[in-house]
Amino acid sequence: MPKGQPIVVPDDGLTTRQRRNRPLLMVNTGDGKGKSTAAFGLALRGWNQGWSVAVFQFVKSAKWRLGEQTAFETLADLHAERGAGGPIEWHKMGSGWSWSRKEGTEEDHATDALAGWREIRRRLAAEQHGLYVLDEFTYPI
Repeated sequence: MPKGQPIVVPDDGLTTRQRRNRPLLMVNTGDGKGKSTAAFGLALRGWNQGWSVAVFQFVKSAKWRLGEQTAFETLADLHAERGAGGPIEWHKMGSGWSWSRKEGTEEDHATDALAGWREIRRRLAAEQHGLYVLDEFTYPI
């Protein structure tokens, strides 16, 4: 790519700006660590761009206080107080089961996770946020 010129330009009729602003789905999956970290890094960059960011966590218990939640809630407060970045919402979806079994049956957990997914679908249809992080969403699926 000499002098910043692409080797191939897509023949889709879109300008570079239009291409950059198209919706994008990113799925971080696989064994090991780093999936949530990658998603939260993207959310941090989105917040800095002034996007409305919504985080939906599916596996962690609603009773747990997590470092990333505290950090993003602090950024949400900073936005509300000073207008820095964008607004952030944090939601715990489902019953919060993990490696140790929580109270309730698998059906209870599935019902709670489905209710969370329905809320996300409603927000997607309304285009309510610029960025959605569905943390550990693939596990209840």
